[in-house]
Amino acid sequence: MPEFEFVNVGNPCDVKRHSTKIRRHVMKDIGKARRKPRAKKRGEFVIGEESSASTSNGDETQSSSASQALTLPSPKLDRNLNTLVYPVEMDEDRLNLVRFLVDEARATYRPFRFPWITMGLSDSAAFHITLANAALFRGIKADPQALKQKPEFSSNADAMKWYTLSLASVTKRLADPAESESEGLVIAITGFVCHDSSIGNFDRFCVHMEGLQRMIDRKGGLETLSSPFLRIMISWLDLAGATFFNAKPRFNVPQNAIKDIDTGNDAQYLQHLLQTWDADCPALGDIMSAMKAVAAVASYINRQSDNERFWTDDVTIARLLGPAFHEVLSLEGRPLPNDPSDPQYSGTAVREAFRRAALVFLAAVKIRMGYGAYEMERHLEAFRQISQLPLVDWGVVAELNLWAHIISAMQEESPNRAWHVLTIVGIMETIGLQTGSQAIDIARGIIWVDAIDAGKSDLLCSEIDHYLEASMLRRLDNIPVDPNLVMFPGNIDG
Repeated sequence: MPEFEFVNVGNPCDVKRHSTKIRRHVMKDIGKARRKPRAKKRGEFVIGEESSASTSNGDETQSSSASQALTLPSPKLDRNLNTLVYPVEMDEDRLNLVRFLVDEARATYRPFRFPWITMGLSDSAAFHITLANAALFRGIKADPQALKQKPEFSSNADAMKWYTLSLASVTKRLADPAESESEGLVIAITGFVCHDSSIGNFDRFCVHMEGLQRMIDRKGGLETLSSPFLRIMISWLDLAGATFFNAKPRFNVPQNAIKDIDTGNDAQYLQHLLQTWDADCPALGDIMSAMKAVAAVASYINRQSDNERFWTDDVTIARLLGPAFHEVLSLEGRPLPNDPSDPQYSGTAVREAFRRAALVFLAAVKIRMGYGAYEMERHLEAFRQISQLPLVDWGVVAELNLWAHIISAMQEESPNRAWHVLTIVGIMETIGLQTGSQAIDIARGIIWVDAIDAGKSDLLCSEIDHYLEASMLRRLDNIPVDPNLVMFPGNIDG
């Protein structure tokens, strides 16, 4: 049964005075919904159109033949690896690398490690690039200091040997018309792209990704690939590059991505705010679907809070984040008007702030899943520049602006978010909020994931309150004292 609370408003000017009370009442039920996620069942560890990555989350899937499902090596894989079918002749050196790869994958979770082992077993060039990665990480394990730098294959002689073999195989087969469009070659080049992405070498990433795109376009598109995991992996890597360069993705969303998510009441406050956009700021209309897509991701993740295995379900997370990334990155760029008095000036700045904050939010989810996000600093820097634009009316859709600044400020270190705190306090004054916790509550009701908070909101809340307290003391110090006011010693009652 919903609870109602009534306020008396004598004239329109009284609305702002009661706004905090109204928002608190609205946020109360939203907060309860956030704290009581619904658990969901988990299926078998098989990647395919009818695999756990699809069916474990209750999504509708398309029928698929058994030949299209990739059964992945289980984390409990038998330690005797001699019985596996390999694409090359094996010796003790190769077997030791495979053994290290599997043992290390059991001991240390890295996204897409087990799915990629299966892909690596499907082609000789792909297998050699897999061995190169195994040799590289084996060297890093022996020298942990090496992990602090971006580990190139050239830094490890053993890794470089396998990388050179893979590269030679790819070069030779690209020149062979019969081999140049094989799926095995697509897998091998995807391995190069994956390595480039993992170490942040996005110049070389572009070279490999452009070649991969040409191959896939000649084959008829991403959906012509037989492996569902390969389609997801290529799309994921495409999005890694697109987010880094703030560019549109090269490929469409794979068919087995998680698109239709029932958010229940989780997005009701956001939906209410979106309905005001047309009246307050028409320039923001085209970003609505992107904000809804990001909110759907947050709702999905929050309902998995009791599922301890969710954050290691890499394929499901990739299928979940993909559509939201596509929505945000596919938005057309808009130049900021030179004249701050232009009616579109504030709306254009605010639209870009929302877009960048959404990318910061999704990058934080990637970091939480253990993948890393080289794009994070780029989007934070862009947001800093936007937040310091002169004469922007951040009161336009104030609650959403508050959310955007809080999300970005949470990912900043304390010295870099001083300007964010100043802007947040200004927005708080616009909508009648008096404490940092009230501001955080508003943001939580819009788009929020507790799992990426990790105490950051508490620190930000404390900084906001300290700023408010200091501002109050400064105002008190500036209050003039009546020179005729004299305090006499003794008992004033006497």
